[in-house]
Amino acid sequence: MTLNLAEVFFQQAALRPEHPAILGPHEDTSVSYGALRKEIETLAEQLLAAGIHAGMNIGLHYPGGQAYIAFTYALWACGACVTPIPMELATEEKQLIFQHIAIDAVISTAGCQLFAALASGEAIPLTEHACLLNLNPLRTPPVELAGLNPAFIRFTSGTTGEAKGVILSHETIFARIQAANQGLEIDANDRIVWLLSMAYHFAVSIVAYLSFGATIVLCKNSFGSTILQAANRHRATLIYAAPTHYELMSHDRSDQTLSTIRLAIVTTAYLRPDIAEAFYQRFGIAPNETYGIIEVGLPAVNLDGAKEKRGSVGRLLPRYAVKLDSPDDNGIGEIMLFGAGLLDAYYQPWQPRDVILNRHGGWLATGDLGFIDEDDYLFIVGRSKEMISVAGMKFFIREVETVLERHPAIQAACVFAVKARRLGEIPMAHVVLADNHEPPDEAELKAYCGEHLAAYKIPDQFHWVDSLARTASGKLIRNTEKLLTAQQTKIL
Repeated sequence: MTLNLAEVFFQQAALRPEHPAILGPHEDTSVSYGALRKEIETLAEQLLAAGIHAGMNIGLHYPGGQAYIAFTYALWACGACVTPIPMELATEEKQLIFQHIAIDAVISTAGCQLFAALASGEAIPLTEHACLLNLNPLRTPPVELAGLNPAFIRFTSGTTGEAKGVILSHETIFARIQAANQGLEIDANDRIVWLLSMAYHFAVSIVAYLSFGATIVLCKNSFGSTILQAANRHRATLIYAAPTHYELMSHDRSDQTLSTIRLAIVTTAYLRPDIAEAFYQRFGIAPNETYGIIEVGLPAVNLDGAKEKRGSVGRLLPRYAVKLDSPDDNGIGEIMLFGAGLLDAYYQPWQPRDVILNRHGGWLATGDLGFIDEDDYLFIVGRSKEMISVAGMKFFIREVETVLERHPAIQAACVFAVKARRLGEIPMAHVVLADNHEPPDEAELKAYCGEHLAAYKIPDQFHWVDSLARTASGKLIRNTEKLLTAQQTKIL
């Protein structure tokens, strides 16, 4: 029988109908498993009546929260696949998704004006705030797609830098949440503070929580004090957040603690050591760094060495294996993975799992560079594309950023490569000024870098910016053309 993640949730709802599935974002909001199931089934009936059926691919353009969860599961209950359309994207970026992926209809906030040019008929109201709009797809789907039982298509460049769209089937997602839970051990006793975008983080998090009977705690905003209040009010056991959230919590000066938290999961980006230490000093909890990758899921979590092995994403979870391809003299090589829940295919150009893995002898080439220490802890030092070569001398961008971010006047830094006629590339830096500091001049910054870095690693120029440019999912933008254009626009 074909697996469907909606049925997995319905089974949990039948076991614990009165157990809270969602708490928050408002103080008096509590939604039980039984109530959430009823909401999902009602939406599924509406969608079926509107013509949604198995084999269709539906774009979901909606803010994260209870309704987002309900729409996703309702679409699965209809047999449809979901392609998230992140609200945070610019209009041009959203349009790009429709050009690369065949989308039959979209659920969006009331009106759906953004997608009117693709519309096939009038918008169909679903709720007070949402409507369904049938579309004329801009392309045809790959013929092999239907046979995969797809649940998600995440629009991304993938590890190859070329493919557009990572396809995850119901079976694949179920396999990866089971594999991750061998480390996380989530069950009905857990209450998880959720702070990320559901358009980017759903398959190994929200789906896992609801499949294992846990409770999702939603916050009304991302202020440090709000997160702490929600965690304490609902006796949270886990926090699932980005480094920024941990920094905000560590800045809180109230007397609030996090006495019920057993895991503080860090994802989406590199956790700076100063943020990890500030959080530890404030709450006595060492954040658990993770290795999350859309093609794999959550193959590694630093569970038992969060403080002792700070900076590591931990040992590989039991159902995964890792090796390093072509390690250098320092033991740094490209991270190759194998295990449960690997992606089913890349959408465009079409590449099924077997083809992707066979290219590297059965392993998935992640594009990430790292090393494994004597205790089998994995450390990620950057992307293979996040290196700069100055006259043939290569170094990792993150190495320079780490030095800059230790300067008391610098809150955050982004280093990127600029083409140079004689040297090939030279580094340049965008830096954010720390609170209550005056910006040091360039000569002072270069002298400071010279104390910690070889001369060829020192940025040729420093530009002060209000904030670092990031993608909608929170990752630093290192596209040189985009950063220089933004820089020139600001100067003008």
